[in-house]
Amino acid sequence: MTSGEPSAWGPPTGGPPDPYAGSYAGPWGPAPGAPTGWAGPPPPWPGAPVTDEQLRRLPPPGPLPPRAGAPVVVDQRPAVIGLAVTLAVTGSLLWVCGLSLFGVVALAGIQAMSPVGDEGVVFHTLDQFVLRMGDGLWVPLYGFPVASIVTGFLLLSRRPWTRLAHSGVGVASLAWAAWWLRDSWLSWVVVALYVGLAVAVLWAPSVGRWYDGRPRRPRTPRVAPDQLYG
Repeated sequence: MTSGEPSAWGPPTGGPPDPYAGSYAGPWGPAPGAPTGWAGPPPPWPGAPVTDEQLRRLPPPGPLPPRAGAPVVVDQRPAVIGLAVTLAVTGSLLWVCGLSLFGVVALAGIQAMSPVGDEGVVFHTLDQFVLRMGDGLWVPLYGFPVASIVTGFLLLSRRPWTRLAHSGVGVASLAWAAWWLRDSWLSWVVVALYVGLAVAVLWAPSVGRWYDGRPRRPRTPRVAPDQLYG
């Protein structure tokens, strides 16, 4: 039984016409267009079924562009280079500091001790060290460690000649130490093991590949003087 009034659940019978009636766009705007490289017509609406022929016309996938803030992959430096630098710099600094401290103690000892009596042996030992250092022994004892520190830090510049220079300093220091410690070969063996390890790690295959992969600067073309001044 009805009262003759329109139902609230039925379609509206009055009011302004729907501006989107009969349109596929709707109130959310037009449907998205086809992707770049799409050879066929775009789908009529999002989620519409796509045929196999349309899938075959899609362009091949390419590499994705880098995202903002994404980490950039860099050429990692081998860990053995850091080991070589640490061994060279640490050992050289310890040697320089210990030698300097012993020199100060020797100078203070020969001034405070007597050359005769029970203190005579210690006095002459310290005096001989001071005299030999004054005769030029300080040049190799300080020169090789300082050169090793400099070439050790230069290894981080990724220039191939730095590896040769650092190895040359190590070989030269071992050769001089073999002559200086010719009466105590056991001391020379200890020094040779330390220096040899610090130099040998630089010739690992990964180190060679890292030095060979150093990016080179593009050469600037030379301009003739007549081109500069017209």
